[in-house]
Amino acid sequence: MIKPLTSLRFLFALMVFCSHLQFFDNVAYPTFKEIQYYVTGEGFIGVSFFFILSGFILSLNYDDRLLSRQVTFREFWVARIARVYPLHLATLLIALGLVIEGTEQWKDFFADPAASTVMFMTNASLLHAFVPIPEYFFSYNVPSWSISDEMFFYFAFPFIIFLFVRNKALLRFGWLLFLAVPVVMYYSLDNSHHPFMYINPFFRIVDFILGITLHQIYKRGFLSGVFRSKIGATFMELLAFGVFGVAFYYHNDVPMGYRFSWYYWVPMAMIIYAFAHQNGFLSAVFSTRAWVWLGEISFSFYLIHQLTMRHMLTLNGRHNFTDNTYVLAGIMFVVAMVLSYLLHRFIELPCNRYIKARYKRSIFAATPVPATAAAPLVAKALPMP
Repeated sequence: MIKPLTSLRFLFALMVFCSHLQFFDNVAYPTFKEIQYYVTGEGFIGVSFFFILSGFILSLNYDDRLLSRQVTFREFWVARIARVYPLHLATLLIALGLVIEGTEQWKDFFADPAASTVMFMTNASLLHAFVPIPEYFFSYNVPSWSISDEMFFYFAFPFIIFLFVRNKALLRFGWLLFLAVPVVMYYSLDNSHHPFMYINPFFRIVDFILGITLHQIYKRGFLSGVFRSKIGATFMELLAFGVFGVAFYYHNDVPMGYRFSWYYWVPMAMIIYAFAHQNGFLSAVFSTRAWVWLGEISFSFYLIHQLTMRHMLTLNGRHNFTDNTYVLAGIMFVVAMVLSYLLHRFIELPCNRYIKARYKRSIFAATPVPATAAAPLVAKALPMP
């Protein structure tokens, strides 16, 4: 585990949380409208950070093991499914319950049984991000579209390693792929940027590949001398945050379509690269137990926060617990944090361990006993003449 990078996951998950605070009345809360325009509305970039970080961490943990056959494709895929699918399924079922509970009658939900079944199964199988229709890729638990993307990345990862990392093609020619994204965006229609450039796995895999490429650079020790000293590593951490801050400050001068993807590539790559070395003063802060714990529950927080918002908005509308939207947002955050811990503790971790252990047992049971090992048993069972 690279502790600072684990901790940073929570900061970017919090950005996604803030971007979903879209229920403020702009007339009653004009100040928040300004905050949303300049700060919280840009929180969707947290997803880009997750995609790049995912490629970096998987490459760090698996590329050599896959290439040396220490880990098979199947073992890798089982480990990835065990990591994300139980929590996705749990939040999907919660979302289904909230959808049904939020309707006046069950028949409203099942008005079109065929369409409802297809939409549910598409989401359950994590294929919904491939359908460029908001009713599909935002169905049930909205943030789950990015998990659909991730599962596609996981499937493609071993092939990327064998086809493009082993022969160093990614380091030599990857820049062509990264350059192609803004070019395609420039010549494509603006209304296609969100469903395709931001949502669709075939386009977002470029973020993931950027993370893999970043790890190949990291393995080769680029600027390693700077990171050997604590002062140098701290300078690089501050520089990375500084570049990110400048890009964030000027984001309203850049078209939204570009901000969906490549605009933040450089500052995010710099942050991941700087904190991967774990040698600066900021890394020490983000390596504390509290920060690491927040990072560990960040996946649960990411998947449950929007459902928490939806349900609490419904409850507050029915019972009027508070008229202060800031108070309501604070309560939402606290409830989402509590649920995140519970999901992490009682679903994410135990299901992950169970699936991996079950797979290992199935492999062991399917492995034939060598003849040399079986011979003494046979000789012992048969009486000697």
